[in-house]
Amino acid sequence: MYNDVQILVAPNDLDLFKERLRHFQMNGVILTSDIQKFFDHQKIRSYTRMQIDTFAWDAYHNLEGVYQWMTDITSKYYEKVTLKTVGKSAEGREILAIEIRNPRAKSKVIVEGAIHGNEWITTEFVTYLAYKLIHADKTLNSRLKQVAKRYHWFLIPVANPDGYNYSMTVDRLWRKNRRDLGNGTFGVDLNRNFDYNFCNHGGSNNPNNEYYCGPEPFSEPESRALSYFIDNNKANLNYYFAFHSYGQKIIIPYSDRVKHIENFSEMENYGKQAILKMYKLNGVKYGVGTIYDTYGYKTSGDSISWVKKTYQVKYSVAFILRDNGTYGYALPQEKIQPTCREMLIGLVELMTVFKSTMKLITVYVFLIFISLCWSKKYYNHSLYRGIPVTENHLDFFNNISKNYDVYFWRLPGLVYRPVEFLVPPEKKAQFIKEAAIKGIYLTTLIEDIQSAFDMQTVKTYIRRNMDSFDWSSYFRLDDIYNWMQDLNKLHPKSMQLINIGETKEKRDILVARVVLDKKPNKPKVIVEGGIHAREWISIAFVTYFLNQIVTAKESKDMALTKIAETYEWYFVPVLNPDGYEYTHLQDRMHRKNTNDVDINRNFGIAFGTVGVSKNKSSDVYCGPIAFSEAESVAMGNFVRENSKNLQYYLAFHSYGQYMIIPYAFSMKHHENFDVVRYMGQLAANSLSERYGTHYSVGTAYDTVGYITSGVSGCWVKKSFKVPYSIILANRRVPLLIHYTILCSTQNAYNDV
Repeated sequence: MYNDVQILVAPNDLDLFKERLRHFQMNGVILTSDIQKFFDHQKIRSYTRMQIDTFAWDAYHNLEGVYQWMTDITSKYYEKVTLKTVGKSAEGREILAIEIRNPRAKSKVIVEGAIHGNEWITTEFVTYLAYKLIHADKTLNSRLKQVAKRYHWFLIPVANPDGYNYSMTVDRLWRKNRRDLGNGTFGVDLNRNFDYNFCNHGGSNNPNNEYYCGPEPFSEPESRALSYFIDNNKANLNYYFAFHSYGQKIIIPYSDRVKHIENFSEMENYGKQAILKMYKLNGVKYGVGTIYDTYGYKTSGDSISWVKKTYQVKYSVAFILRDNGTYGYALPQEKIQPTCREMLIGLVELMTVFKSTMKLITVYVFLIFISLCWSKKYYNHSLYRGIPVTENHLDFFNNISKNYDVYFWRLPGLVYRPVEFLVPPEKKAQFIKEAAIKGIYLTTLIEDIQSAFDMQTVKTYIRRNMDSFDWSSYFRLDDIYNWMQDLNKLHPKSMQLINIGETKEKRDILVARVVLDKKPNKPKVIVEGGIHAREWISIAFVTYFLNQIVTAKESKDMALTKIAETYEWYFVPVLNPDGYEYTHLQDRMHRKNTNDVDINRNFGIAFGTVGVSKNKSSDVYCGPIAFSEAESVAMGNFVRENSKNLQYYLAFHSYGQYMIIPYAFSMKHHENFDVVRYMGQLAANSLSERYGTHYSVGTAYDTVGYITSGVSGCWVKKSFKVPYSIILANRRVPLLIHYTILCSTQNAYNDV
């Protein structure tokens, strides 16, 4: 639900169709009033024999042209390229592959294109990829050169030659193969015909259906030939890449399930790096996840899931090429080269990080005043990610703190959930050795954490110059409070500053109350940030959110204005001011208050029972008793005083890209969990569609993989029956990264 459905409607049926939409209160948008004109615009160019350069990816090519070009290029570069026969189609056509040999290569890559006849752009990309790999020794792209030389390649531009030819000559939208099924019926969807959970999801037993899976697995000569070819080359097969269109996605197995299993998190992480590179080239956004994550449904019998499951190929991935629906299968020829170029960059990035576990770091540099002054340094400390896949692996991670002075950023939870931690340089070699013995796969996220900290910039706010507080950098506590005071002076009728308490070090805890009109008994929203000192991005976002709500009427954004006027708002940008200042002056990684208590474990709900420590040196020390801390007492009293009509309590954290629903201390789903999850999933879908950013929705156990107690949002929900209490962990980028997109995008309020 809540994903777009794109369909063709015949002109004679359009009025009836619109009436039916209105009847069922559904929204419909006409993407094009004449799809045929786009199909007519798709140019099919003939290839001239022995003129390799005429195959220029500025038009589509028919099957004969593709095969002639494959023959010519393998003849020209015979010393390293061979033309292979995979098998024959239902109508007797050859299924051809280009083999690019590398004598020193220890690993193999198989690339599949056009398993669906109507997906022409996939054939263009696979031939483009073959050409670039063959000529990689002449490129200045060191990463392309690296992957070209490192692997033995097999590229199949047209896995479904009958369907591809039929789509070009008879029916542009023909998807299946062309096996005669009798009674005038033809074709099986080859990507539903592999022996993986056959026909249980997303396929049909009806031969007339586009997704007909066939009578049995591998009933089709094309899928059978492909399976034999893969089996013959299964030794050292590291990568299987299938190319499809359209949708702009990177699809990770498995297709038949909702849960993420095996090395999903690792692949998702690398996929995000790839789509960032692709976005920088042409500004085209791709998404990443399973079929269920990205499209909202399950399927089975697909090639990538079968390959991964059958041969334990770690990196079996499907790439869904352009576009997102404006043209769909009618992608114009002028889009071919841009699509090929961006996909090549993404594929190379993916393979490079898969192999060498490149640093996961994206730095946005701004030429502004820098005032970094914390004293504790992390020179040469490395940030690693490990993914436990057995209980023994989980035990290993739970016991590494003492042996290796490990500092956790993401605590061990469940198997298949990432664990992220710092390792000091003097312990690194022995740690890596023991991890290898235990069979644990490690990813180096950042080689030198201090160099990344040094990239962070802290800017000074200039009083009464509102433009100097611009969310292109971070700010100290005094600057944030000064900006809030200036904002209040500019909007005295709608905004009020409230001091709700004082910290151990005598700092104020300020709340901004915003009411854009004076209607009585408005529902209330409390927005909390900065309860954990080091989570600077949460403070940056809450100040940005505050500014957007206060200035909503000036923005002329109707949606923003509506939510701004509907509620009575309370913003607490820095709930832990002592700790926040400490991260600037002493230790950037400090999490607690300066009384060494984790404030978000100190609230009076299931206090001290799970996910906490009674050791004061621990990062999750809950304190001696519930509400022992000035900050939690101040917040507790403030919420109690404003609990009437309190509808939302939103607590912002970093990092992780989660929307966490109470209760954090329980594995079970309580009260209105399903309703809140439904709302959260709507928000997550909107985020994914707009920004390509994927949030997980569920309890702490569902999302992060562990349970904990004493959490502010859980206490608020339980104590005051607040219907919508949500903890939002922002971007899945380490908090040290100088990341500003969330706060610089004009529509960032949608991230809530």
